[in-house]
Amino acid sequence: MNPQAAIDVPVLVVGGGPTGMMMAAEIARRGIGCRIVDKTPHASKLSKALVIHARTLEIFENIGIADRFVDAGVKAHGGSVYASGKRILHFSFDNLASRYNFALMLPQDETEALLERHLEDLGLKVERSVELVGLAQTADAITVTLKHSDDREEQCRAEYLIGCDGAHSAVRHALNLGFDGAEYEENFALADIRIDSSMPDDEICGFASEKGLVFFFPITHGRYRMIADVDAERPGGEPKLEDLQKIVDEQCHIPARLHDPKWMAYFKIHRRQASAYRAGRAFLAGDAAHIHSPAGGQGMNTGLQDAYNLAWKLALTMKGLAKPALLDSYGAERHAVGRAVLKFSDTMTRVMELRNPVAASIRNRLAPVLSGSDMFRDAATRRVAELEINYRESPIVGEYHEGLFASLASFGGTPRAGDRALDAEGLRLRDGKSARLFELLRGNDHKLLLFGGARAGASEYAALASTAKQITDKYQGNVTAYVIAGGNQPDATAGWSGGVIIDDTDALHRAYQAVSSCAYIIRPDGYVAYRSFPADAAHLMEYLGRIFV
Repeated sequence: MNPQAAIDVPVLVVGGGPTGMMMAAEIARRGIGCRIVDKTPHASKLSKALVIHARTLEIFENIGIADRFVDAGVKAHGGSVYASGKRILHFSFDNLASRYNFALMLPQDETEALLERHLEDLGLKVERSVELVGLAQTADAITVTLKHSDDREEQCRAEYLIGCDGAHSAVRHALNLGFDGAEYEENFALADIRIDSSMPDDEICGFASEKGLVFFFPITHGRYRMIADVDAERPGGEPKLEDLQKIVDEQCHIPARLHDPKWMAYFKIHRRQASAYRAGRAFLAGDAAHIHSPAGGQGMNTGLQDAYNLAWKLALTMKGLAKPALLDSYGAERHAVGRAVLKFSDTMTRVMELRNPVAASIRNRLAPVLSGSDMFRDAATRRVAELEINYRESPIVGEYHEGLFASLASFGGTPRAGDRALDAEGLRLRDGKSARLFELLRGNDHKLLLFGGARAGASEYAALASTAKQITDKYQGNVTAYVIAGGNQPDATAGWSGGVIIDDTDALHRAYQAVSSCAYIIRPDGYVAYRSFPADAAHLMEYLGRIFV
């Protein structure tokens, strides 16, 4: 091989923040060589992004690191918004269909420290004071110029490059990708500060008035993140404690004394999105691809999930197991999610920022009505918690159903192709051990769930066993199959030596509306790749043939 054409590293990640470390860790966890660089000399000590939502915690659980974060953070179980001294909106995460039915409050510097520990457990370290200053790519590789702190320049040749280097991304600029959007007119002040008040320290509190908006997010007992909009004219320097106290005194009906600030700053909000998330062998993720209002705490979570979506696709492709269309789906799936997040956070910001007396009055009258509706409240909290994210329009998901099953598959709460898989507890394995579905979905392979249905007998289970064997023989190591039966159907184990799930309480059957024969393929990132009503071997094989080589 020509030495000049040699690959120095399979994957180069630029950016050592949460998204970059998540990206590098997920690549390394799947056995792919990786390097991660960042231009800053040390990790940020600022709290910045504060919220980790339920869907991100589910992802952390799949990786095996969720407990570290939950133990370090504060659980916010809901929140309230007040106007004119009255509560106009109350929301709770308690009813989320997730074991993480809360918003975890954890300062970004602590999140980064935990991710860095995880990265180091996998044998990687962030190389600091290393800046990308140029790149060029061919059909076979991408070559970047890296500048070190001593001004030494290095040429690094990689198979793939992933830009996780923030809103001012050098990768995005080098790729000449657009970053369309706008800046909000308002200026905002933030402070991480101690507050003596009767406000709960396990809920988010917001106050809306004709003078503006003030929000408090609990960080630790007695310490909060305060965010308030300020005069339209851009202030200089950093906020003064007395200025923030004046805002609280004038706009919050609950008395609060501010003291002991840890960090105070003014900032502007932008809403922008990259025109594309991929250019040849280069990808964008996190703030390099999208920035938006902090309303709803979506930003860092979206970036972490960008990385989670891309990593399994990249690993399968680089191992020669997947077809090129799999990598193409990253941009199709995550650009749509980013666009939806921008729209959602923008809507929340504009509604809460209303200062026109008539518009604000309508909001204040309408909000209690909407928050009093179980359907609206549950949908809103699922959206904020990012459990509603789906890839239904993705080019790599699909469905098959026929006859009566077409009707059954179209109604109810069963997950459709592209939806997040639903969890179920109280399951039992062949050896008698108890299990939970999300535990069984861990790993880097696709999972095939084959349901016999409510009235299945020996012949139906024999057919499922045959399907399971066909698929696992062809896609050994890439697909793990489970035949699923009710607690009174022990013959499900006959003729099949692989995975069997006994659903004693029918919780799993109900979650997936498995009244009769059906099949679900779950992707490594926990979303439904394909569903078949009934469980048709030929269609399942055809779908997997679209994904795998």
